[in-house]
Amino acid sequence: MLTLFELSGARPEIRFSPYVWRIKMMLEHKGLDYDTKTVTFTNKSALEGSGLNRVPVIKYGEKWVSESLDIARYLDATFPEKPLFESPLAAEQAVILNNWMDQNILMPVFMMIVADIHDTLDAESQVYFRETREPRIGCTIESTRSARDERRESFKASLAPIEAILANHDYLSGSVPAFADHCLMGPVMFAHIPSSFDPFAGSIPIQAWRERMFDQYGSFARKAPRAV
Repeated sequence: MLTLFELSGARPEIRFSPYVWRIKMMLEHKGLDYDTKTVTFTNKSALEGSGLNRVPVIKYGEKWVSESLDIARYLDATFPEKPLFESPLAAEQAVILNNWMDQNILMPVFMMIVADIHDTLDAESQVYFRETREPRIGCTIESTRSARDERRESFKASLAPIEAILANHDYLSGSVPAFADHCLMGPVMFAHIPSSFDPFAGSIPIQAWRERMFDQYGSFARKAPRAV
């Protein structure tokens, strides 16, 4: 059995990691059976013996794999049916898309919902989260709430390349979803699970795509428990 390790909030069913959500959508895409184990920011005992300390992590037999792009490549190599990538070359080129998504989509989304993420955590994890995230963002976690409408307005420019693709296709990967769509679902679910604030509000193409993705795999993402 394949095991996926994922991050949870104070309520163990609240699982918001964008990188884990990429993998969850890929596992559903492939129709693989898997179980899950949770860690928190301050308790990662479930990963003991792996030598790893950041999710996503999967374990299959004695093999541990981390980092979402490496996991995607491993899944295609190990379970070649229903591929995530059209070719080995596409799998190598995916690093460009992966990095672009992280910088231009995921990080702006994080700045808009960081306070909501903090609120989902247990008390010990909140202390850790504040100590590690506030130096990165350069302000208090709470102060980000007052700026997020303005951030969402400036974020619209980053969505233009995605909207251009979705103007002519149902999915970023064409007629059916694949790696690119699951990659974008990471930041989408990152916002959807802990927050009522929608960074993608106002983007009709992305909202329509999101509804299609919510319907995929037996409405898997739509059924995910939320904190709000």
